[in-house]
Amino acid sequence: MTRQPSAARNLLAGTIAKYALLAISIGTGIFLMPFTVRHLGKAQYGLWMLVASVTYYFSLLDLGYGNGVVRHIVEADARGDARAMNRVVSTFVCVYAAIGVAACVVCALVILYALPRFPNLSPSDVRTAQIVLAVLGARIAIGYPMTVFGAVTNARQGFVLNNSIAIAVVVLNAVVTYAVLAAGGGLIALVSMTAAVSATGYIGYAWSAWHVFPELEIRPRHFSRQDWREVSAFSMYLFVIGLGSQISFNVDNLVVGAYLGTAAVAVYVVAARVAEYQRRVCDQFSGMLFPVVVGFGARGDRDGLRAALLDGTRVSVLLVVGVTTCLVGFAQPLIAHWMGAGFEGSVASFYVLAFVGVLMVSHAAQSNILLATGGHRLVALIWIVEAMANLALSLILVRRYGAVGVALGTAIPMTIGHVFVMTPAACRRVDLAIGHYLAQTVAPALASAGPAIVCAAALRSFLPPLTTTMVLVEAAATGALYAFTVLAAGLDRSTRRLYIDQVVGALRAVTVAP
Repeated sequence: MTRQPSAARNLLAGTIAKYALLAISIGTGIFLMPFTVRHLGKAQYGLWMLVASVTYYFSLLDLGYGNGVVRHIVEADARGDARAMNRVVSTFVCVYAAIGVAACVVCALVILYALPRFPNLSPSDVRTAQIVLAVLGARIAIGYPMTVFGAVTNARQGFVLNNSIAIAVVVLNAVVTYAVLAAGGGLIALVSMTAAVSATGYIGYAWSAWHVFPELEIRPRHFSRQDWREVSAFSMYLFVIGLGSQISFNVDNLVVGAYLGTAAVAVYVVAARVAEYQRRVCDQFSGMLFPVVVGFGARGDRDGLRAALLDGTRVSVLLVVGVTTCLVGFAQPLIAHWMGAGFEGSVASFYVLAFVGVLMVSHAAQSNILLATGGHRLVALIWIVEAMANLALSLILVRRYGAVGVALGTAIPMTIGHVFVMTPAACRRVDLAIGHYLAQTVAPALASAGPAIVCAAALRSFLPPLTTTMVLVEAAATGALYAFTVLAAGLDRSTRRLYIDQVVGALRAVTVAP
């Protein structure tokens, strides 16, 4: 970041735009989630989340090509080779079209053979789930070839443009959701309408790709087996990473549903949703960091890689520690006021998942560095071993500890793999001493967290938050104290000045973005 001001500015501008998207997504989600549960009922909402958990695994059909395509487009762009860029894009539009067909076949098999045999589902639940999965599967199949356009825009660092389109889709989806439910529509009508809105967003992403790369030409005759093989050689490891991630996070709903029923899924989903918000608030630039880091690697810029690891991890840790302190400190009253009675069981699961979120966010920069510098095999090994251990532990612990045991099954393996394997490997990759790395990235957040923890405890004890407004005000006060402590004592003067300058430049970039 410090070595490439323009790259840093693009990254920060995209991060600001993505935070705008995140604020709108979370804002609409906070309103719509209890609204949706009330209109559909806990069982129907849990059924929807159960089916949605099945569709998450369809992303594995991507075979890891997403970042692999971005990597090759960035490398071709660094050489100024527009023809090679078009060849990669055309190749993977064809590849993704074939994957879309495969997704339809897999979806049909699940509908016909898996759903009717899933435990704790009545015959009417099975029929509803089959229709919902068919609609979601069709949207996913259409979306596969369209993902290439997003890869082009991200490779050209058009982050603001992509995020602006995403904002429009989120807002329209929220309006449609409210309208359908207010009119008395059920689960099938809701899923059908929101899937249609999401599908129309693909047109916007196609336009954005042509905007940032006017020379874009997609022709079937440009298909290249060599490019396919080269991308596949890298992407197979990304596929393994994606598989591990899906098992680690999305198997939870299936385990809870199979052992505890769909109503328990709805309770667990609340904890998972708050934990998802935690990660999304703190990890908005990690996906955008990948093409920037690939650029450093393609130029052999070791100093740039080292700065990306330090700055990326420091910012991530500062954010995730502050946000987690606020959420954990006020999780119980937040969930009680937000969702109402019957969701008390979400709190304990969230505490565990919040720790998982800290691990995920704080190690995102490390993962990007390893992926961009030839360490993809190690990252894949870490994720798949963690996933297998996660599944085994979840199946064991759910019998004794219920949903909390499922969350623990995710936390324990990730602690071992990410902290004790990934961290040392990333530091070695950029010739960075672990002690210096921890002092630069973790120490500022830990030094700033103490006063915020005391503040949250004092507010909960002496001024109990009895309304949603009080919860938000007290959590905001805790966060403000944390932010003040970070600026006053957590960062040294030169780092503080650097970040302020970069943020100011990024804000200017956002205001002039097309």
